[in-house]
Amino acid sequence: MTPRARRLRLAALLAALALGAVPSAGAASVARTARRATVMLVKRKAEVRRLQNSVSAQESRSQAAAAKLKRQDAEIAELQRQLQAAQQAGRAAGEGT
Repeated sequence: MTPRARRLRLAALLAALALGAVPSAGAASVARTARRATVMLVKRKAEVRRLQNSVSAQESRSQAAAAKLKRQDAEIAELQRQLQAAQQAGRAAGEGT
C-alpha cells in the first residue's frame, strides 16, 4: 500500500470513527493505524530537525569560508599594491642613475 493510500485509508477510518460508523474491531484498527501514523510523524519531525541543524551548520561553515576568502582577497590586493609601489620605486631609482 502506498503512503498516499495509507493516508487516505487513515483519513476515512478517522472520519468513520468520528461519525460512530466504525465497529469495535474497526476502531482497534483505526487506533493501531493512528499510533503508526503518530510514530511516523515523530520520526519525520526528528529527521526534519536533524536536516535543519545540518543545513544551519553548513551555512555557518560557508559564511566563515566566505569571510576568510574576503580577508585573503584584501591581503592579496594589499600585497599587489605594495609590489606595484616597489616596482615603481625601482624604476624611478633606475631612471635616476
